[in-house]
Amino acid sequence: MGNRNLLLASRIADILLRLNNGQTLHLDKLAEDYGVNKRTIRRDIDERLCALPLERDEKTGGYRLSPGLLGRFDSNSIEIFSKMSGVKGLFPALNKSILNAIASPSAQQNFLVHGHKYISSGDQSENFSRLQIAIDGCRRVNFSYTRNDLRRTYHVAPYKLINFNGVWYLAAEHDGRIKNFTLTKISELDCTFETFIPDEALLNHLKQEESVWGKTEKFEVVLKVSSAVAEYFLRRQLLNEQVVEKKMADGGLILSTQISHKKEILPIVQYWIPHMKIIAPEILQKELEHDIKNWLDE
Repeated sequence: MGNRNLLLASRIADILLRLNNGQTLHLDKLAEDYGVNKRTIRRDIDERLCALPLERDEKTGGYRLSPGLLGRFDSNSIEIFSKMSGVKGLFPALNKSILNAIASPSAQQNFLVHGHKYISSGDQSENFSRLQIAIDGCRRVNFSYTRNDLRRTYHVAPYKLINFNGVWYLAAEHDGRIKNFTLTKISELDCTFETFIPDEALLNHLKQEESVWGKTEKFEVVLKVSSAVAEYFLRRQLLNEQVVEKKMADGGLILSTQISHKKEILPIVQYWIPHMKIIAPEILQKELEHDIKNWLDE
């Protein structure tokens, strides 16, 4: 998370802590405390904290948390909510259901986020919320899944919702191992009442795995970034395990990253065309050019 989002998350966390303690907060005082303008605090209240049931004192103009949620947030849930509020556009749903899940002790088991790009993955708010509830309740789910124009039916134990470079996946146990399912390819979701006991070994594997491809062996990809967009990659790490290998005379960059599967990097390069090119391995750049040419010829 970049410095700007870190500052935002810290501010949201402190505001939530004050509300959780029963304080009534005023925009002018908050702006003074955090060294920002009043419009920023207004945005915090109206947009980033809109999922909270806040009450407004008509006489003083102050804001306070609804009595039903007072004291429900611990330090862990405050940290989770503040980070989610700072990157709210990333989540298909940030509503009362998600809020209640964050305030529960098992919230940290539901979500993982890797990477920083927010790519729309379609309207997945209904499935997202229902899967979050199933994970929290350790309930098995059934769904249809379409891959390469083939549809299969799965009966799985859901473990986590994982965001990798803006795309949401369901990490679930199937046939004794973790598989990752793209949310946009899931349909006919049925959350059953059949429960399961999470496997600690699989949970630990998910915590340690930085890729949704489930491969331990990684390989290096070297990329050239033009000066037109170099500042974005210098400002924060837009690639997992990003390393700036060289700053070029024209302002461009040579970057390297470690990946487990080509699909971790090809969509990113496509997103930054014409300002990014794969230097090595050359086969990936040739594959990308071939796919683009086929698309243009259609």
